[in-house]
Amino acid sequence: MSALGKFTIVILTTILFLELIGVPTGGGLVLNSFGVNITQTNHNVESADIKDSDFYNDIFGVGVGILLVVGAAGAVIIGFFAKSYDTSLVILPLIVGVGGLLASTSWTIISYTNGLHALWLTKIVTVVFIALGIGFLWACVDYFHTRT
Repeated sequence: MSALGKFTIVILTTILFLELIGVPTGGGLVLNSFGVNITQTNHNVESADIKDSDFYNDIFGVGVGILLVVGAAGAVIIGFFAKSYDTSLVILPLIVGVGGLLASTSWTIISYTNGLHALWLTKIVTVVFIALGIGFLWACVDYFHTRT
């Protein structure tokens, strides 16, 4: 597994862990779109219904499903003529999404710890998330550099 894959797993696990222990992150919105509802009082998973979620309806809805089939057929036809494709085009939306979630979560956590009026805690959290962000950017550059 590449360094980018490892950083992505670490970032998503950290965000999920922080969300489940009650620290507000950007991950709550993502979990809600997948149909996972977490209570705000005790931070337990209240319900998880992926089939009735917005994500499921967006992917497998009637209009979008037809569009996905046509798009996949188009990609296969183009693949026959091109004989190769760049996998970076598939990975890039995932990387942008995880990077945006990391930036949102970092800002939310730093603001949350700053509101606790414990400057030492804010500094520790800031250093951890800045280091995580720099490592993620470095892994992205390394991943896309080795693709060329």
